[in-house]
Amino acid sequence: MSLYARTNTVGHFDIASVLRSTERVSVTLPCRVRTDGSEYHKAEAATVVSSSAGIKEAALMVIVPGTDSFETRLLHLLPITSSLKHSLNQTPPSPSTSFFHQSSRPHITLSLSNESSKFDLRISASQTVRVQTLITDIRALIDASRQQRAPHSFTHSWARLYPVIPPSLENDSDDESGSLTSRSATGESSETSLASPPSGASNSVVTPLTSLTLEPKNASTEEQYPNPFAAGFSRIGFLRKRLFASLGEWSSRTPVKIRITTYNVNDKLPPPGTKELGTLVGSGVEDVLVFGFQEVDLRSQALLISQGNVRADEWESAILAGLDSKAEGYERIAMTQYVGVMTLVFVRKTLRPHVTHVQTSERGIGLLGFGGNKAGVCVRLKIYDTTVAIVNSHLAAFATALERRRADFQVLLKGLPFPVSVGEEIVPAFEEFWSEAKDRPLGVEDSHVLFWCGDLNYRIDMEDDILRAWVGEGKRDSILEKDQLRADIASGKSFAGFREHPINFAPSFKYVHGSTTLDTRRSPAYTDRILWSTPRSEYSDTTSVACSSYDLHSILWSDHRPVSASFDVNVRVVDEERRREMYLGVERELEKLEEVYRPAIEVDETSLDFGDVRVLRRIPREIKLTNTGRVPATFNFKPPSPDKPICKAWFWPFPNHGTVKPGESVTLTITAMVDDQHAAGLSLGNAELNDVLVLRVADGKDTFITLQANFCPTILSLPLSILHLLSEPIQKLDVAQRKLLANPPVDAYQERPRGVKPVKEIWRLLEHLMANGSGRLWSGSSDEPGFLITLDKLDSGEDLPKDQGQSKGCSARNSAACLLLLLSSLPTALIPPIRLRECESARTRDEAFASLEGVPQVNTNILIGVMSVVKLCIERASAQASNSSEEKSTGTFSSEVSADDYQSLNHDTGSPDSPAPTHVLGSPMSELPTPPLDDTIPSFTITRSTPKKPAAPELTEMPLDPETLDDIVDALLPAVFGRVAFVNQVDNRRRFIKLLLEG
Repeated sequence: MSLYARTNTVGHFDIASVLRSTERVSVTLPCRVRTDGSEYHKAEAATVVSSSAGIKEAALMVIVPGTDSFETRLLHLLPITSSLKHSLNQTPPSPSTSFFHQSSRPHITLSLSNESSKFDLRISASQTVRVQTLITDIRALIDASRQQRAPHSFTHSWARLYPVIPPSLENDSDDESGSLTSRSATGESSETSLASPPSGASNSVVTPLTSLTLEPKNASTEEQYPNPFAAGFSRIGFLRKRLFASLGEWSSRTPVKIRITTYNVNDKLPPPGTKELGTLVGSGVEDVLVFGFQEVDLRSQALLISQGNVRADEWESAILAGLDSKAEGYERIAMTQYVGVMTLVFVRKTLRPHVTHVQTSERGIGLLGFGGNKAGVCVRLKIYDTTVAIVNSHLAAFATALERRRADFQVLLKGLPFPVSVGEEIVPAFEEFWSEAKDRPLGVEDSHVLFWCGDLNYRIDMEDDILRAWVGEGKRDSILEKDQLRADIASGKSFAGFREHPINFAPSFKYVHGSTTLDTRRSPAYTDRILWSTPRSEYSDTTSVACSSYDLHSILWSDHRPVSASFDVNVRVVDEERRREMYLGVERELEKLEEVYRPAIEVDETSLDFGDVRVLRRIPREIKLTNTGRVPATFNFKPPSPDKPICKAWFWPFPNHGTVKPGESVTLTITAMVDDQHAAGLSLGNAELNDVLVLRVADGKDTFITLQANFCPTILSLPLSILHLLSEPIQKLDVAQRKLLANPPVDAYQERPRGVKPVKEIWRLLEHLMANGSGRLWSGSSDEPGFLITLDKLDSGEDLPKDQGQSKGCSARNSAACLLLLLSSLPTALIPPIRLRECESARTRDEAFASLEGVPQVNTNILIGVMSVVKLCIERASAQASNSSEEKSTGTFSSEVSADDYQSLNHDTGSPDSPAPTHVLGSPMSELPTPPLDDTIPSFTITRSTPKKPAAPELTEMPLDPETLDDIVDALLPAVFGRVAFVNQVDNRRRFIKLLLEG
């Protein structure tokens, strides 16, 4: 079983990712942990602060992150309270006993313990600063916990939603690597080191049945059958690659003739009506005619503002006139111009339906890097299914500007963009040059054939007089050996990969206007060139291009001579029907791959029944997730909406996210636990307990897991205004009756009898304590199952538990704990906020009782009843301690005292002179009001009478060890004033309770 969980940016496990939104991580620390001598495990420790209970409570969590060998596991959860103890020890490196044996590394051991748990954290010595930060945070949280006076048994209910699985104690080794037991999908256990993943995991893969069968994984299989959900996988790329792999089945080749002419016209216009361009336009058998002009417009105003297409129209007219009668067979499909650089493209009309995707692009490379005196333009088009790009450029002049020309070439090569045209008729997989990035435009190299013509201005690296002599002698081959362009092509410094037909003509530059004489002011050069290349395609073979002619023409209008070249290009012709058929087949193949590789998790139980859920009781249920696919499956739980948690507050899955390897499984624990914050709403029918978890698998299907339970209504957290209205135990009321308690009809107020009805459940506890209460009742830890069982009896109306055998005294302690829990969980404390100031300012007994006159009568009755019973139990404990002392001095024991009682009394140091309790709050015990449970009771009369003799001893003199008066008062603080205590008012509140106890 493999379960990976989320890690943060520094590679440590992100504890916050497995917590509820009401919990936050304060401090984290990587460590190793062991318990009671078991081996160390790699883990992450963190202080976690929860605000789910309306007050801040903290705990220390130790979590082992999921790895190849085991799932994410919560090893320890230690509430941070005043009972938490911690100590630090630093261990230096031990000396090596062997030359080959490495000595152990120095480390820090942090020991943590409370009443029920103890474990050690081993931390690297390099983490000293972080250890100090953690200790500082723990101490601050302990101090904060002292403000909450509730017994520890009543706090940290939120922590019960997290399942703690302590490590096995079987191994006592001190191995630093650590290991935990992992489980395969078959349920077998295995011990696996953290450092090494389990072998053979892929052999147990369960594959969905499809018509596509994959061989065992290897490099060729991965390439042939890629994972469509893997990072970097391209759907379009896969379809395109598969489709073009069968290119020969749906395409053929046909020749197309293309003629290209380049001419630097030196700002000249053709004479009106001239047919002199007839030698440039070919013989009329060409399918595509391309004319690239330079220096079409050198007017200064043209460098700043476009002067329109007037000059382009004049050159087009001259070209058509040169075609003469053949002009009717051609159609101009493109004209693009950037100041002086212009390109015209004509296509034979019979070919026009097969020429598509015609696009143009322009860029200046002259003054300041964008001036129009030097520029480049490009026309990009598709002839049948072959993409052709034609660049026409005018590069930097002069022999010494070679580096500038190289730079200009690179700018145009990468800087003539074409947007990706998207239409309903375009299938992206058919377009082999389209990028996966939608915002990436196409370039001139995104083509099968790239032509480049123009006044490239490359010169001859020779002395002028020698060059002129060789030109006169016709030594073209010797001259071209010094040609800058040919040298650059050979070295790859510019126009790398381009080809040029052999040159068999004189230099094209520079001539005297209107003559065949070379101008003596400039060295002759082959500045006007026509090149081509066939950029490599990932999906198809190289397109065949053959140059059939490369000529210089004697048109004397400029200081340049025009140059032309004719090409035979074998373009690709598509059988559309066959390609569509092949494409649909490839799509089906991809769908099969997606089905095979789709992450799939099978959940063994999709409907969980938690049965009867009682308040503060944790009910766990387990579900097993098995990866039945071929790839790791990452899961998490989907919230019903972005602003809501993944489930209701009384449910929580752990871990709530992870990754399961193929063929393996992981067990999740889903816990149900209703705390006192939500008990009232569920008891009164204002909330629905059931829920639905949505298990989301990345790139897979969602699974719905229903959580069903029956909540047992409870009086816990119900306000006194509702509790005193209960005519029978709350669990005997149906939902409709319980809803009426929260929203009674108007006429119900008129029917209520006079007086205040008692809260029967609280009076039942008081009666039980009056009859059985003695010994240590109010402070310290309580038996949690015991006082919760007592609460269940109150909710159901059953008899309260009685002491049996060696459990003598337990029922009273559970009743006391249950009483404190009920009172401390009230939405509004016994002393309401409006009366706090008067109670806290009381300095005498009379002032304390006077401050109660504004408190609601039901609150006052309960408060005085509690104080009466507490004082009674204190006096009874004092009397028992006194009797025990007398019996020990005479060597006899009462037949009514068991050995267990004796052992417990042995700890009491009561005075033998302490009389038996006879008075409570100044009244004889026999006169303590015991209200009938079926009727209303009169309210207590707050009196200040002097106690009758025999008088009870002063509380400060009572032998209460080990339960002191301060212990009892601190235990009563949350019951009287609520769980949150303000530090600066604690002493005043303690004084108030003591004044009430004095009576």
